[in-house]
Amino acid sequence: MKYLVCFFTLLFCITTINAQQKQDTTFTVSKTEDYKLLFSANKNDHIHLSLKAKGKGDIVYTISKYKDVNTAIFKTLGKKANYWLEAPDTDLYQLIIKTSNSKDSKISLNFKVDSFNKQAPIIAYKEVADTTYATPIKTDTEVTKLKTISLQQDNFYLNSRSNDLLKGGKSRVLVPIALPKNTVSWYYVFSASREEQDIKNTIKSFGLASTLSNYIDTENSFSGAVENLSPPPGANICDIYLLNEENALLFKQKEDYAPYLFGSRENYKSGIVNVTDTTKGTFYLGLNNPDNIYGIHIGIEVICIVEQQQTIQQMLSKPIITLKKVPYLAD
Repeated sequence: MKYLVCFFTLLFCITTINAQQKQDTTFTVSKTEDYKLLFSANKNDHIHLSLKAKGKGDIVYTISKYKDVNTAIFKTLGKKANYWLEAPDTDLYQLIIKTSNSKDSKISLNFKVDSFNKQAPIIAYKEVADTTYATPIKTDTEVTKLKTISLQQDNFYLNSRSNDLLKGGKSRVLVPIALPKNTVSWYYVFSASREEQDIKNTIKSFGLASTLSNYIDTENSFSGAVENLSPPPGANICDIYLLNEENALLFKQKEDYAPYLFGSRENYKSGIVNVTDTTKGTFYLGLNNPDNIYGIHIGIEVICIVEQQQTIQQMLSKPIITLKKVPYLAD
């Protein structure tokens, strides 16, 4: 190895060298526990290593940079070692001594770094959080799940205004919506046509509950789901008003009423409406035929989204955070 010579051949020049770091000790190493010595050196400093080992098995001595333990700048095997080498860079280094013996090996070590009248780099320490995880255990966890519930699916026939006035019949109908507990939002989908068969066929294709369930089951946000859905086909216009109980009675009696504008639609052939601001209690959809001559068929489906608390069993690992001191060269 480059720069590797017998230590004793250098004794004549030691008087010109200032030994900055020394270690003179006796210790034991085992198959499961290595000996590690941390030290610093300037570039071209002399690192001296002299040791003896007692016991069976091979002893391996390695010097490497602290941040690159897999790349040794010095490595040898044996019961005795007496070497010196030059530090390739100003850096933090470590000496590691390993044994393959099943029993402890006793080792006498003489170690020093000669810096030629220069100060050795100062080793400082900083605290770093080290996170490990305990063995996973089964844990019951309360989670909130969303579920779709179909409240109503039906079709209605509304007379024209003239028939309502002259021949009886109804040009407007109230549909009560009793929202379940823990409703977070609800939807209604509708379609209008003068042809009864068209509405019956359209109702069969609604399926809004299952469509919204797909958004929930895949953990996608369903808040914007309506914008991505196409409304059902519709041929003729109708009016649908979202009402509280007081205004529902006024609507039925054909007196002045005040609907919730965000949940109402006028002159629409079909649509999907999301209601988020009124989620507790009972509300009403007021269906109105604005046509003076023709009756109209309206198909409607109402779906709500409710929160449900569920207990699920999970394998959870508890994090264990410890602080450890990490060495570095101070500026």
